[in-house]
Amino acid sequence: MAASNSSSPASPYPLDLRQSKEWGQYLEFLGWQIFTTSNGVRYAVMQDRLGNVVKVQRPRGVTPVDLQEIEEKAQELGSALIKVEPDLSQDLEVFKKEGYVKNMSPLCPPSTLFIDLRKSEKELYADLSGSCKYSIRRAYREGAQVEFFVNPKGEILEKFFKIHKSTGKQKSFYTQGFDDISKKVEVFGDQAVLGVVSSPLEEGGDPVATGANLYLGFGKGVWYMHGGTTEEGRNTRNGYVLYWELILHLKKLGYEWLDFEGVDDKRFPSFTRNWGGLSHFKEKFGGGRVEFPAPRVKYLKPILKKLSKFIDLPV
Repeated sequence: MAASNSSSPASPYPLDLRQSKEWGQYLEFLGWQIFTTSNGVRYAVMQDRLGNVVKVQRPRGVTPVDLQEIEEKAQELGSALIKVEPDLSQDLEVFKKEGYVKNMSPLCPPSTLFIDLRKSEKELYADLSGSCKYSIRRAYREGAQVEFFVNPKGEILEKFFKIHKSTGKQKSFYTQGFDDISKKVEVFGDQAVLGVVSSPLEEGGDPVATGANLYLGFGKGVWYMHGGTTEEGRNTRNGYVLYWELILHLKKLGYEWLDFEGVDDKRFPSFTRNWGGLSHFKEKFGGGRVEFPAPRVKYLKPILKKLSKFIDLPV
């Protein structure tokens, strides 16, 4: 893959999983066509209400050659626009010179927290907030325990989906269908890791699942994808143990960076307006906050170029 422009800082973080072949296979399942530039930048094309649209998510070190190749394919397919969500190390002047403009409608989480899993367990624990440490200790005292599943399938994945879907209904956020989530697990295989936390909800009772998180790995990085907590689980502190033990488990699996995949971002209030509570929770586990550059868009249809001068098209 092409190196970053010399004027851009090298990113210490791993290449985003949206540039993986596995993510491309998942997008093909959703109906996208996947292409790759000569420098290895993956991009996807799909029919939209505006016509064919091209999206390029978190590529590393996009060059003018990459953008020209992408535009040639976009023109060939009659695409209406090209949308790029840049990596942290990207030289943004490349887009300006190629006729791209800033767009304030991200598709990926625009800000996130990265946990450095290269740290020792002692260092990771020291990064936790005081209230987080207290909640972990209390949850253990109340019987919290976590099970891990690699490449989860069948009944265990259905159990996770039930928790995930009920949480979305309770918290009024969108949840993907079971087939979509199953496809992600299928294509990522052993890089898909599920953690399920359980505890007895009454004295002397059997442990009951109260929460679950699904992570996907690519290279040295691993990404939080989906999660949920049952109504009963929200009355416990089990979620703290779930996150903490998953951090340690993912470290043992050899990953070096954990991307918590999204925290609230004042630059994009409408996109992250319901993320405050979960963002505050994630921040208790330490990690470094990063803000990705705003998306860049090139409009290929004259009517869209004109409209974009007056409104920020939600593409």
